Amino acid sequence: MKIIFLDFDDYRNPLLGAGQAKATLEVGSRLARRGNTIEVITSRYPGSKNRIDNGIFYHHIGLGSNNIRLNNACYILCLPWYVTRLKGHIIIECFTAPISTLFSQLFTSIPVVGLPTSFEADRFSKLYKLPFDQIEKLGLKTYKYFLPYTKHFDNKIKRYNPKVISKIVPEGVGDEFFSYPIKEPKHILFIGRYDIEQKGLDLLIKAYAKVANKIHYPLVIAGHGPDEMKMRALVGRLHMNDRITILGSAFGDKKKKLMSEALFIAFPSRHEGFSLFSLEALASGHALAGFNIPGLSWANNDIAYKAKSFDIDEYALILKKLCNKTVAERMGKKARVFARKYTWNRVADLFETFFDHVLKIEESIL
Repeated sequence: MKIIFLDFDDYRNPLLGAGQAKATLEVGSRLARRGNTIEVITSRYPGSKNRIDNGIFYHHIGLGSNNIRLNNACYILCLPWYVTRLKGHIIIECFTAPISTLFSQLFTSIPVVGLPTSFEADRFSKLYKLPFDQIEKLGLKTYKYFLPYTKHFDNKIKRYNPKVISKIVPEGVGDEFFSYPIKEPKHILFIGRYDIEQKGLDLLIKAYAKVANKIHYPLVIAGHGPDEMKMRALVGRLHMNDRITILGSAFGDKKKKLMSEALFIAFPSRHEGFSLFSLEALASGHALAGFNIPGLSWANNDIAYKAKSFDIDEYALILKKLCNKTVAERMGKKARVFARKYTWNRVADLFETFFDHVLKIEESIL
C-alpha cells in the first residue's frame, strides 16, 4: 500500500518541528517497516532537501523562506496542484492552520483521510479578523473519512458532516519515556513551543508568581519559539528572574535530565489538539497541571489537575497543591500506568486497520 501524508511540518524544520511532524515520523516509519510505501509532502524551509528518512520519502514544496507564515500560505496554495499528480492508495491530510481543511479530496480520486492536526479555524478567525472558520465549516462537509484524536474532534466534524466515516485514534508515545529515571525533584517543568497565545505561557508565569513564595521549587521553561522575548519581559516585570528560568531548546539527554528531575509538568495550554509532550510527561512518570480544555479531556483527574479555563488564581492553587511531593509522586505512578495505553505501535495498528477498511469501502463502490 502506498500511503501519502500531506503534512506542512517536517520534524527537521527549525522554524517549527512540532508534535504532528514527530507523529508523522513515528507512524510513517512503522508503516514503512510493515512493507508500505510512505511519502510525506511537506513545506520547504531553509536548507531543506528531499530525502529518505526512516523508510519515508520526504518531498518538500513551496517557498522555503525564514518566514513560517509565508511558507504556510505558499504550501496551502501550491498543494492542490501537487495533489492532482499524486499516485497512491491513501492520502492522509493533516489539517493546517489557519483554515484546517485543505480540500485535498476535491483534487484527486485517491481516498483522503482527514487528520485534525490544527482544528481551530475559529481561533484564527478571531486573531486575524478573517473568515477562516467559514472555510473550515465548508471544507468539513466534503470529507468522507476522518481520524479524530478524541471524541471532541469526532463530534465537531459530525456537526457539519454526520455521514463521515471516522475512527478515534489518539497520538502515541515512545517506549523510551517509560524508562526515564525518576530522580529527586528539583523543579516544575514546562517543555514546548514558546507561543504565548496557544501554550498559555503568560498564564503559567502569572500563576507561578502568585505562589512562588509559598513553594520550594523553581519553574523551568524549556523550548523555542517566537515569543521568548515577551516571556522574558513578563518574568522581569513580575520580579521572577530568580525563580523562573527560560532555558531554551531541550532535546536528547538534556530533555531526559530535565524530565527526570521534574516534580510535575506544567501544561497551561489554551488550545491543543492532542499534545505529544503531555503523553511523554505521563509516560515518564509525571502528573500534569493544566486547564479544563477539550484537548486535555482524555486525561482523567488521577493523572491531571485541571483548573477552570483560564482562571489564573485556580491554576496557582493547583501548582501549589502539586508541590506536595507525596501528591505529585502518587499521581506520577498512576500516570505511567495510564500512558501504557498509548504506544506508537498501537497507533500504527489502528491506522493500518482503518486504511484497510477505507480501501474495502472504495472497492465496493467500483
